Amino acid sequence: MKKIIVILVLILSIIATQITTNATNQEPKYKDVYDTLITTLYPYIREEISNYYGYNKQLMLYSVDLDIKRVSGYSFEVEVKVRTFEHAHNPPYGIETITFSVSPSGVELLEYDHLGDEYEKLILEFSSEIIKDIKQSFNLDLDTYSKYSFDQLLFLAEKHKEYSSLSDIALDIVVNVLNPDLKPPYKNFTNPVTLINGNNAYILFKKSDGTNAVYKVVKENDKWKVIEQKSKIGKKMDNKLLWYM
Repeated sequence: MKKIIVILVLILSIIATQITTNATNQEPKYKDVYDTLITTLYPYIREEISNYYGYNKQLMLYSVDLDIKRVSGYSFEVEVKVRTFEHAHNPPYGIETITFSVSPSGVELLEYDHLGDEYEKLILEFSSEIIKDIKQSFNLDLDTYSKYSFDQLLFLAEKHKEYSSLSDIALDIVVNVLNPDLKPPYKNFTNPVTLINGNNAYILFKKSDGTNAVYKVVKENDKWKVIEQKSKIGKKMDNKLLWYM
């Protein structure tokens, strides 16, 4: 880790003082130094984006833009602006502006700003309406539970293996219950939402015909299992979402 910090500080010093090459091919070109800095910062950028979204939102290194300010000596503020996207460069898109402090003592997050697009807003509103309808159908009070989208649950299970069997249940719902009704290019349902409180969880989802469903899940002997399934007819949603959302 110390080697990485030293490399970052040296690269920033080169860029901040506008060192360019002479005719000697052995000296690094400015763009090479710039790209080296982006590559070195990538793990920190990746980590902060994952922290914000709760899963590994996609990004490309070529879309990263840097603004570097020398604070004093070998201390710098680096503003990173990067575009994020979903699978195969599809929306929803996000513009993430991340400001780091970089010095010999380490890399520290100073600020994170997010700008979403109209698809992100649509998904949030659509999902909120579905969850509200399901909670009303079953008179659920889940305020003490932590909410995870499907992608966030998969990411949680990747980091913490004790949630693997819970994510398997959600994945089975997606593959065997929801996806058979998928008819591109649009759909009127979202992937399941999981709410967790200790060893108890609820998995909520709505089918394409408007049926609301809830699975009550508990963890016993380090394995999550469904102990109750309920369903009721609810509001049928309009086909507003792109098929992969």
